[in-house]
Amino acid sequence: MTIRRVSYRRMGPLLPRTPQGLRAGSVVLPRGGMMDWHSTLAREELLIALRGRVRVEILTSRSQPAVRIRRIPLAAGECLYLPHHTQHRVLNLSTARARYI
Repeated sequence: MTIRRVSYRRMGPLLPRTPQGLRAGSVVLPRGGMMDWHSTLAREELLIALRGRVRVEILTSRSQPAVRIRRIPLAAGECLYLPHHTQHRVLNLSTARARYI
């Protein structure tokens, strides 16, 4: 699984050379809010933080008893590419609303 964090302010490609069905949507999270666990299913997803600070948590292993989670913070202006079949959630770390697409 290849996870990439880049800034849209830097020139250059944000996505891999062969995307497999990109998925995106507009999300506003209230202070302390969370987009609960979900999967990108058969599509890829590009998260672009527009306002505030969020943390993307990615489930990397479901092996019992140890569940492994990778935590990636994103500030406004940063992007995160998630490949297909990536189980993840997004938490707002800001003291105000956070917005991302």
